[in-house]
Amino acid sequence: MPATARRFDPLLSAASAAGRSGALKAMLVERFPDAVLLPERVTPPLSTGLVALDRILPNGGLPRGRVVVWRALAGATAVLRAVAEGFFARGERVGWIDGRRTLGPAWSEGPLVIRPATPELALRATEILLHSGGFALIVLSGIDPDQQAMLRLSRMVHEGKGAFVALTERTLTASLRLTSRFLLDRFEWKVGPFGEVAAVDTVSVELVATAPGWSRTTTLELVPTCHDLRLALAPGLADRRGDLG
Repeated sequence: MPATARRFDPLLSAASAAGRSGALKAMLVERFPDAVLLPERVTPPLSTGLVALDRILPNGGLPRGRVVVWRALAGATAVLRAVAEGFFARGERVGWIDGRRTLGPAWSEGPLVIRPATPELALRATEILLHSGGFALIVLSGIDPDQQAMLRLSRMVHEGKGAFVALTERTLTASLRLTSRFLLDRFEWKVGPFGEVAAVDTVSVELVATAPGWSRTTTLELVPTCHDLRLALAPGLADRRGDLG
């Protein structure tokens, strides 16, 4: 008899159906952490606080205990920062692992921002926060974990039961995928005293949410914030040159 078949023998000989079911679920979670098991009790999703975004998300919010991957990062940082601040305003804990150190100085009051020195430390910090179960939302940005790392993160968020958004192209473990792009023809501009274009007034971003059997699209208008050009490597200041997130 093949080894795989022998491994299931204890399950088949268990005394009760409930015992067999529980043992099978435990084995599946251990061996296949990216598998989506049907929950015995529906866990309500977390509303983002952005009505247009919630409308395109399955069940009206970010899923708990599942990996959400955000690809094509146009406007992602701005949208997620607004979501994070909304969570914090409602009394929820939020953590943001800033792998490239592009968020600027830490929020004095708001989400916890972690700026690890290396990608390895960023992954470790993410695992710790996800597994703790003390944060409603964790965001990972600035690094692109490999598939093995994404599997570990999938297991941690499943155990911690919070919401997790990774800005990465790795989608193997994702139960929900988000993509975004700028709608350049819908930008609005401020005009200077001589009729010239002076600055961007509003930016339009198209968001697409996809999951098995699900696809929705919406458009958000963002108000850009202007920053002085920072060329010096001053401590505590983010260098956003070349960063389009």
